[in-house]
Amino acid sequence: MRKIVLSGLLALAAAACVDAADEPWFGAKIPGTGEKPGAADCGMSAARIFDAPVAGLEKIGSLAVPKSSDMPESSNASIGFEGLDRGLFEPGPCYDKLAAAGVKWARVQTMWSRCERQRGAYDFSVLDGVVDNLARRGIRPWFTVTFGNTLYMTNCYTGAAVGCVPTLYGEECRAAWCAFVRELAKRYRGKVTHWEIWNEPNLPQFWQPTKPNAAQYLELVKLTGGVIRSEIPDAKIGGTTASAALGGWERTFFDLGGAKHIDFWCGHAYGCVPERFRHHQKIADESTDDYVAVLRDMRRFVDSKGGKHVEIWQGESGFPSWFPAGHWLYPKGVCKEGWQSQANQAKWLLRRYLTDRRAGIARSSFYQTADISRHYSMATTTQKHPAEHGILNGWTYEPKMSYYAFSHWNAVFAASKCDESASAKLDVPSGAGAKTFTAVFRMADGTPFVAYYAGFDFSFAYVGKCYTARTDAVLSVPAALAPKDPVLVDMLRGGVYAVSAFKAEGDTVAFSRLPLVDYPLVLAERASVKLAARD
Repeated sequence: MRKIVLSGLLALAAAACVDAADEPWFGAKIPGTGEKPGAADCGMSAARIFDAPVAGLEKIGSLAVPKSSDMPESSNASIGFEGLDRGLFEPGPCYDKLAAAGVKWARVQTMWSRCERQRGAYDFSVLDGVVDNLARRGIRPWFTVTFGNTLYMTNCYTGAAVGCVPTLYGEECRAAWCAFVRELAKRYRGKVTHWEIWNEPNLPQFWQPTKPNAAQYLELVKLTGGVIRSEIPDAKIGGTTASAALGGWERTFFDLGGAKHIDFWCGHAYGCVPERFRHHQKIADESTDDYVAVLRDMRRFVDSKGGKHVEIWQGESGFPSWFPAGHWLYPKGVCKEGWQSQANQAKWLLRRYLTDRRAGIARSSFYQTADISRHYSMATTTQKHPAEHGILNGWTYEPKMSYYAFSHWNAVFAASKCDESASAKLDVPSGAGAKTFTAVFRMADGTPFVAYYAGFDFSFAYVGKCYTARTDAVLSVPAALAPKDPVLVDMLRGGVYAVSAFKAEGDTVAFSRLPLVDYPLVLAERASVKLAARD
């Protein structure tokens, strides 16, 4: 019988000690953030419209953010808590901050390389510490069951066997993987309900030692999911890909019958413009580049392959506040070392979550909790200073602007649903300079509210073409949905403003002289928006 060590309070105590020590495969520490605190944040230009009084708007307070323990499990927002197999950040300083931000779900890697460091002996102290600390604060961990173990694999690029697939290393490795997964399921039964199998298996850097193969991935899903369900019959099993939608690899997975083996499917969404399917460097075809339309097509395809029961998730996405030189998100020759914008990261987060909700995605996860503060190794490469994707600074663990935007999302949108049967119209007399978006949502009690914004391409903010807010927008809302005592919520900084410029026009109510910025603003009923206590 395999030996299991450290549990309960002993495990929690040990977790702190283990996290403080370097495993031999942890990368070198990065001296500090690439961000320059004194540098101007061009992305803030639009948000500064609220710094001075705006005609027709009176600030009445700021959003109150619920704690994670007060949020329902139906909450749609998740945060990335990945990378602890390589010690990429310290989890301890993050727990209370995440709880205060109202997040309900966190994506956690199962880190086989840290849980079995001697053959047949399991030490779950680090993973126990993560799961129990999150759960104690009302945050639900969901697992990504991923990556290998050098005890059973050879020629791995990292000691954490990142991207090394256990079914491709012989029968002994396969059996060891099954044994580990079985212990995971036994240990976290009742604590973890959703189990995603692997990470980005369609990419070479996460599918070694062969080339990505959808049939091989389906075999891994069937094997791993079967072991989990043998211990947790009602476990939710997830498949995954690095793509936001469906390419040939993903279609093959479903053509082979993959849908009947999973309960949810996770895509990953990166890029400069959240509303577009493709990266902005490619020429956009309006008929095929709309993210919402592409995801709805994916929904129809999955349904046609026996997957009507499969929820569509967005399991990982992100936009950094600081980029290293030559980062792929910017055109060649434009990106320069040290370019940064906390505001653009925060605005991207809000637009990503909102676009996902418009697309019918059940749950969305933002990568990640804290900046990577060590060299970052995948299956074949190492980044000496990766882009800083955290909502917390990875060296000081102080909140970034994206942390507060994330909190505001949870306060307003996390338990809401997009009402596709309703619509609102946004008019900007002289043109917005970018495509505008509106969407009607309903809170858990059915109360409607409207979100709107201009879909500006953030990359221009790094070359001096900053988007400046305007106050000539007119939002026309069906009278049945229009708030009687309206307020406007600034989702970036959390201010709540009373709206006085509005009038009924037939079957609609027109709200005029509204600000238009490059991130969501929300028009809602005053009684439905909870305000923070005044100091």
